Amino acid sequence: MISRTATGSALRTLTRATTQNTKPSPRTYRHVQSQLRLYSSSSQQQPPSATGVFYKTFTRPVAKCLLTALFVYQVIYWGWSKLEVDEIKEERQAEITKLEAQVRALQLQREKQKEADEAAAAAFASKTEATTDSKEKKKGWGWW
Repeated sequence: MISRTATGSALRTLTRATTQNTKPSPRTYRHVQSQLRLYSSSSQQQPPSATGVFYKTFTRPVAKCLLTALFVYQVIYWGWSKLEVDEIKEERQAEITKLEAQVRALQLQREKQKEADEAAAAAFASKTEATTDSKEKKKGWGWW
């Protein structure tokens, strides 16, 4: 049978009320619940360990700091990468501009060389025409 403690009397009151098919008054029911909670075996447990208390206390702040640090790191990394990409683009654009200027200069030089070659060829052609005409004239009036 149930001992004569507060828990036992509370249980007897509760079982009596349920066996008689009548509901206990709300006040009695609350009284029984509070007595059951007060004298339950869970309240006689050992105090929590220091490790458990530490983790209960510091898990949330440590998690917040860790997540904040990761977020800040990612933002800084993204910013740094963006700056590097912009710098590389500027360097390549400067190199392209420089090479385009070299190509233009070489094209102008080639055109001038071509014009000079044409002028030299025209001068040579006119000179050879003059010499061939004079040789033909001399051919008929030679010493023999």
